[in-house]
Amino acid sequence: MSNSIANFVAKPTFFGKKILIGETSPATLRGGVKAKKYPVMTEKVAMLEVFVTNPRKAEEANIMDLINTGRITVVPRVEEVRENGRVSNTYIGLTYLADSASNGKEARMDDFKKADDQLAKLNTSNGDVTEFMDFEETFGDLVFLNATTDYFRDPLTNQATSDVTGYVVTARSEKTNEVYTIDVLNVNSEVSSFAPLTKIKFKTPTARLFRDTSQAENVRVSISLSAEDMEKVSVTAKPQETAPKPQNQDSNKQKPNNENK
Repeated sequence: MSNSIANFVAKPTFFGKKILIGETSPATLRGGVKAKKYPVMTEKVAMLEVFVTNPRKAEEANIMDLINTGRITVVPRVEEVRENGRVSNTYIGLTYLADSASNGKEARMDDFKKADDQLAKLNTSNGDVTEFMDFEETFGDLVFLNATTDYFRDPLTNQATSDVTGYVVTARSEKTNEVYTIDVLNVNSEVSSFAPLTKIKFKTPTARLFRDTSQAENVRVSISLSAEDMEKVSVTAKPQETAPKPQNQDSNKQKPNNENK
């Protein structure tokens, strides 16, 4: 199972405010897609390039203007490092696509709160995207398929013991329609008792992107997922509709005239 992923949604609060620090310019993305590029500085990342592919939602702006963006979708890709015409290494690059970009007018630096741990660039040399991935928006509800138990193996004999070291859950994302394996770290997890097709969600997840080398002719990006635990999604019962009360038919009848004739 490859855990393939084409894109994921960034947390809306991760980057903070964005200021244009270079001229906007047309750009051509992988696949020949046309876009407008916005070089921005954010409160969390000092240098970031955001792209908008819909020209009707890509407003012009001046340097030092605030840039308000819609939802940012991150598209991972495999980049190659070449030496003497030969591939010597690969790494995961990321493209940031915003639904829209609007001009928030000239920025007031007093309102720009640079994070204490501001990053020079958003590098993913080890593929870790946990900090800025919005797991709920990316995967939605997960449909539980099965769970297997990992047991401790004696390093001297390589024999499995009865000590549980974790679980591996297989689940399908309702948003991506892909099937994923998830390492569950809680040795006391109840995932092995979940019924098939139960809806579940992450508890304290982590994610790392890597190049899938299982198919040499089809290079793609896969994701390694783990979580402290997986929890059932609580289903809120719909309130029962109250049946309308029958009208009092007697009230519609003409009351008898009790006056003495």
